[in-house]
Amino acid sequence: MFARHWENMGKKSVGNRLPAPPALDLLPLVHASAEVTQWLEHYWHRLNLPKSAVERLAVTNNRQEFAVWTGRRLNPMALGCYCYLPNASGDAADVGCGEGAELLNAGTAALTPASTRLQPALPGFAAEGSEDLTGGPAAGSADDAGPTHALAADHRHLIFVEPGLLPVSTEVTVAHELIHLSDRIQGNPRKHRCHGYDAISIDEAALTQRDPEQLRAQLREETARREMALRRVRPFRFIYVCPICRREYPRVKRYARPVSCGRCDQRFNLAFVLQVHELTDNDERPVGVPHGQASLEADRTPVVAELPASE
Repeated sequence: MFARHWENMGKKSVGNRLPAPPALDLLPLVHASAEVTQWLEHYWHRLNLPKSAVERLAVTNNRQEFAVWTGRRLNPMALGCYCYLPNASGDAADVGCGEGAELLNAGTAALTPASTRLQPALPGFAAEGSEDLTGGPAAGSADDAGPTHALAADHRHLIFVEPGLLPVSTEVTVAHELIHLSDRIQGNPRKHRCHGYDAISIDEAALTQRDPEQLRAQLREETARREMALRRVRPFRFIYVCPICRREYPRVKRYARPVSCGRCDQRFNLAFVLQVHELTDNDERPVGVPHGQASLEADRTPVVAELPASE
């Protein structure tokens, strides 16, 4: 069902270009490994996704290509991402990212663990002892079964999967992104509240038949591996320190404007303006997020001062 095609991909920056997804006559398109293709096939049937959606699907393991398709750069820490593009001629993409972080400037939801399911279960994956609130059939009962939501005429389903993941992580990431795709088809797109702890993660554990805590540990491990690899290429050169709580914010580049501590005040506050220290070759450089803090991104993000209004 999923043909794999390869083509030369240049290295020009996408900047602020409009989305440029693959043409319909090239779809379905998979620019990824045979392992990714295998899990696409497996979880496509497990989720009972319609055949019609395959004709709008493009998958890649190349960050630059994904950025060209969506018109937006992917956060370097992202391990996977699903993007619904309503109009291939240039409408803004709607992002429901998977493992890791979102597309840059995609917005960040509140990061609080969800103790209860916030959305109905996926078809065929209702919690044990409860009914399937979506009214969908059991997974795998029919190729095109289940309710679908009216989508834009020229839409695309775009997926990125980080290359070089551990085998189990590749499987889980593919399953995760297809959950986002399933949500979109059903007209029930969900944003992450906290990776590893929200309703989407409950569905991921049920779909892959893995323990949720095991998946959280796996996400922490992959996030640490990705950060280590990223720091070898782009080491931190600056440390921003809060004068009050002494929290440190490592940076590759300087901020263009003053920034204040997001832990002390979620709004810009002159009382908590960060002090910058440039690292030298003799300094010990931080390698990234402390272990176990992969889901606490909001707590470690400084607040940038707003530019004064022009008169």
